[in-house]
Amino acid sequence: MKDLRHLDPDLRETLRRTLLDPSTLAVRPEVLQTAIVVLHPDDIKRLATWQKCLDPTPATDHVRRQMNRLADGRRYRQSVLPTWKRYRKVDFGDGLALLFAIDHPAVNAFMRRVMPATGVHEPELVAYLRQTVRRGDLVVDIGAHVGYVSCVVGALGAAVLAVEMQPTLIPMIQLNAWANDLWSVHTLCAAISDRTGLVPSLRVSPSPGLQATVGQWERGQYPLNGQNHDLIPTLTLDDLFPQAPYPKLVKVDVEGAEGRVLAGASRMIAAAATIFMVEVHAHLLHFNNHALADILERFPEDRWALSILTAAGAEPLSRLAFLDPEGPVVRPDHNAPVLFSPRST
Repeated sequence: MKDLRHLDPDLRETLRRTLLDPSTLAVRPEVLQTAIVVLHPDDIKRLATWQKCLDPTPATDHVRRQMNRLADGRRYRQSVLPTWKRYRKVDFGDGLALLFAIDHPAVNAFMRRVMPATGVHEPELVAYLRQTVRRGDLVVDIGAHVGYVSCVVGALGAAVLAVEMQPTLIPMIQLNAWANDLWSVHTLCAAISDRTGLVPSLRVSPSPGLQATVGQWERGQYPLNGQNHDLIPTLTLDDLFPQAPYPKLVKVDVEGAEGRVLAGASRMIAAAATIFMVEVHAHLLHFNNHALADILERFPEDRWALSILTAAGAEPLSRLAFLDPEGPVVRPDHNAPVLFSPRST
C-alpha cells in the first residue's frame, strides 16, 4: 500500500485492519464508495474480494465483479494509447521527475521549442504550483497541449481537468499521464470560451502557441461542413462548474483567447473561490477583439488581488501596471503569467 495518511479516516482504518485484524473486516458501503474515489483499482479489488470471503452473498459477489471492472478498464485504456519507445525525463528537483514521450511529433516539437536543454519549462509556474497545489485539489488546465502542466499538477496529488481543443493532442496528454502513472489527469477535447456550441478549427499541425489564433471562432468564414476543419465543442467554465465546489485553480493559456475564457466564467469569478493563473498574450488579444482592460474588468478591485509570477515568486502587480503599455505584462517576447487571487485567499 502507498502512504495512506491523506485518506478519509474510516477508509484508512479499514485498510489498517486488512493488515492487523482481517478476520473481522467488514467494508461498509460508504467506505467502499470512498475507496472507489481515491484508491488504485488493485487495492479496491483486494478490499472487495476480502469482503466476499467474509460475506459470500450474491450482493457482495456483484460488488466484487463491479470492482474488478475498474482494473479491467485501466488496462483497456492503456491498450488504446499510442505506443512509445523514447522519452525524455524532466527532473523538477526535490524528488519530482516526470517522463514525456518524444516518439510523437507534437511532444517532440514541444520539447524542442520550449523545453530548455537543462532545467524546466516555465519554472516560475512550476514553483508556484508546488507551493499551492495540495493532494485532493481540483485544477483546470485550459490549453493543456501535451499535458506538461497537467502532469506536474497530477504528480502533486491533485485531480486535473486537462482541456485541449486540438484532437490530436488528447492522446498525447493521456500517454504522458500514463507514462507517469497519473490516473487523476482527465482530458476534455473542447474550446473553453464565452459561449456553447461548435466551432470549426483548422486541422493544422499541433504546434505550441498556434491553434487558438488560427482556429476560426466564427462560423461565417468556415461553415461546419468544411473538409479541412475539426468541429470542436465550445463550453464555458460556468457550464462546467455551475455551482460549488469550484476548482482551486484555473490555468489559462489560450494564445490571445483568454478574454473569451473569462467572459464565460462570470459566476465562477463572482464566487471568488478560485485562483486564476492567466498567461496574458497581450500582443494577440486583438485577434479576439479584446484588450487588457477587458480582462481586468472581470476582476473587481475590491475582491481580487493581482500578482505576476517571477523567478522570485509571486510579486504584487498593480492594476495600473497591468494596463501599462510599457509595463511587465506588455512584452512582445514574453507571455505574462498573471495571478488573479480572491482577496480572502
